[in-house]
Amino acid sequence: MPIHPDMPDSWDQHQLSPEAREQSKVTAARRAIDIALQTRFLWISREKREAISACEDLDLLQAWLIRILTVDTVDELFAEPG
Repeated sequence: MPIHPDMPDSWDQHQLSPEAREQSKVTAARRAIDIALQTRFLWISREKREAISACEDLDLLQAWLIRILTVDTVDELFAEPG
């Protein structure tokens, strides 16, 4: 089967830079949070969606994703722990 002309010549060209890989993780975490919040709470305010979309901190996004399992409201998710 012939290779499509737009396909890279080698696997090395498929490799992502560390920055691109990190951004992919951030994007995936945002999507997971959105899906989890919609599943748990059915509705998310525009303000909360924008806060998630603006967050570039992968650790914070992962913490939010875990906290979704234990909070009773969306507002609790964004409240400072403690």
